[in-house]
Amino acid sequence: MTSRRGFLLVSVLFLTLATWALLAAMLTTAFLHYRLALGAERGAVAGAAAERAVAEALAAAEETRVAAGTWPTPAPPTDAAACVLELVEVAQADDWYRVRVQASFEGALAWREGTVHAAP
Repeated sequence: MTSRRGFLLVSVLFLTLATWALLAAMLTTAFLHYRLALGAERGAVAGAAAERAVAEALAAAEETRVAAGTWPTPAPPTDAAACVLELVEVAQADDWYRVRVQASFEGALAWREGTVHAAP
């Protein structure tokens, strides 16, 4: 009788331990999925801000090229709310103008670049 009680107690304890281990694994997996989704969302926000900054810079460059016949001097982009924008690269030749912008948003970084060509 005593050995049967001991076996039953060990079985219940083992089952309890297995349940807690399963719960810990599920909570860890849920937390990791949450962190991955949060990082992807932050990266998307940073990418959208960088894309907008590149589009604005290229539109301004094309307007200046049409109006003045020369490419403009680069102007740093203005930060968009919590996104910090930085002009990383500006390259130009007689027939093209390229801009590259880096955006950071809550630890996520995104780079976008674009090129505008002069009309023939």
